[in-house]
Amino acid sequence: MILATLVFVAWVLFFDRNNYLDSMELDRKIKAIEAEKEFYKQKIRDDSIVIAGMKDSAFLEQFARENFRMHRDGEEIYLIDEK
Repeated sequence: MILATLVFVAWVLFFDRNNYLDSMELDRKIKAIEAEKEFYKQKIRDDSIVIAGMKDSAFLEQFARENFRMHRDGEEIYLIDEK
C-alpha cells in the first residue's frame, strides 16, 4: 500500500503530463506576464494623459521643451547634467 502511494506521488510530481514541476514553472511565467501587463497598462494611462494634453498649446510647448529641448528664437537654453 505504501509503495503504491509512493509510486503514485512520484508519478504525479515528475512523470505525469501535467506534473507538479511544470505547473509551478507555468505559474511563475503567468505571474511575470501579469506584472508585465500591469506595467503596459500604466504606460497606456500615462501616454493617454500626454495625448489628451497635446490639445492644449501650453502643454504642447512644455512637452516639446522638456523632451526635445526646443526653444524660441533668441532664447538661450542651459542643460544641467544630473548624475
